[in-house]
Amino acid sequence: MSKNSFFKKTKRNKRILIFLIIFTIVIFFITVFGKYATSSIHDFFLRSKEFYFYSDKLKEEGAEYQVENWSGVDNYEITINMNSRSNNLKVTSYDIEYDISYSYSDNIICDISKTSGTISADTNTDFFNILITPNARLDTGDTVWVEITATSKGPYKKTITGKITLVVGKENLSYQIEDVANRQYLELKITNTLSYYTVNEAFDNYSAGDRITSDVYQELSDENKSKCYSARVNVEFDPKNVLIDVTDSTYKDGTNVTTTKIDNYTYINKFSLSIDAITSIKIRFYKTDITKDYTYKGEGTPIITVNTY
Repeated sequence: MSKNSFFKKTKRNKRILIFLIIFTIVIFFITVFGKYATSSIHDFFLRSKEFYFYSDKLKEEGAEYQVENWSGVDNYEITINMNSRSNNLKVTSYDIEYDISYSYSDNIICDISKTSGTISADTNTDFFNILITPNARLDTGDTVWVEITATSKGPYKKTITGKITLVVGKENLSYQIEDVANRQYLELKITNTLSYYTVNEAFDNYSAGDRITSDVYQELSDENKSKCYSARVNVEFDPKNVLIDVTDSTYKDGTNVTTTKIDNYTYINKFSLSIDAITSIKIRFYKTDITKDYTYKGEGTPIITVNTY
């Protein structure tokens, strides 16, 4: 094969490759925007007939929503609002009946308030609820989803859909120290943002490690409540710097108290606490040097440390 033939063949192959790339891109945009254009044309036709079938969470081209920082334990209710108005002046003058269907991920159970509805001409509104209940243990970062479809029965047919995803957020425990110089005491504030309890010791139908909601926990007997916890912490400090106020009501609920000796005197230097869900507590300590300011808001090294266990 001559050099000229080789270069001609190479150029031809390049042209073919470029053509195929451009053709693929064109097909992609036709598919994506063609679907959108078809949906828009259909919607325009329906509006020209004064047929308005809309929702705050469902759309003809499909809608997707994501809810962050769900506890992964509590039920989550979604309200889907339906309407038959284009704006405050343009409304449908007749009732619109519609059917509802839905699907969902296998780590939840969904209950729907109804499977069909009517958007009345009197109010031009309707709604239905979907209740999401987890049926498996969910950890931070896990997701669940439900996809909802509403389809009008007539006189014109229109289908609108929406997918809602819930993401289990990172609930946690935080603490800070509130203090000012030249004051005898400081206050340790511990905040538990967990909205659930963990079973520590099996009882009834619950196994160790199971999570239960705050509402379920409140219905338990005192004996069974003692077998659960939301957050457990160790509070540790150096009595050379601060001394726990032993009359503090929160400290009186403490357990696992440890002590140390300084100049033949015994001082508390560590204790444990159980903190209820969605709760903040304050504990008072007295400073050995009142000129110090031990304020701590998450930066630096705290004079008192708090760790979960």
